[in-house]
Amino acid sequence: MTRNRIFLCLAVAAGLVACSKAPEKAAETMIESALQKDGTRAKVELSSGSTKITTTDASGKTTHMEMGGAKVGETELGVPFYPGAKPGEGESSKVSTPDGSMYTVVLHSADPADKVAAFYRERLKSMSTGKQFMEMSGGDGGANLVLADDKAKTTVQVNVMKADKGSDVQIVASRPAAK
Repeated sequence: MTRNRIFLCLAVAAGLVACSKAPEKAAETMIESALQKDGTRAKVELSSGSTKITTTDASGKTTHMEMGGAKVGETELGVPFYPGAKPGEGESSKVSTPDGSMYTVVLHSADPADKVAAFYRERLKSMSTGKQFMEMSGGDGGANLVLADDKAKTTVQVNVMKADKGSDVQIVASRPAAK
């Protein structure tokens, strides 16, 4: 199953749920049908602003996706939340495949982007021994910070952006499946 087909189905699901033009069950059935190709089985659950999809391909490999309302915390991300920052409602996701997992959360802070970026720059640099640390800074105080561990096959990316009131922080972490 291609990643594009999954994301297309997620976009359709979000549109159908947001517009409330189609009953939830009909939307779930339609998405399941779209995903069930080449021997893939799918289970879709649309509820309260969250989309959960579980697929199992013909070889028995299962993928779980939860978009919009996943419980993603500091443990999954591998970095702390900025002090006082709050996750946005419906702005977290997690994807688990046989190869690994990816976690995403968006935080909102009243503090300026340069202060938030400095916090994450310090944290990621302190964790960077034996790893790659990369930074791209923006002119508005924002920054894109990446910590990659080639040996452990993990990555943490922190993108700090100036917002209307304070700053937004998107954190994306990926790690391989446990062996």
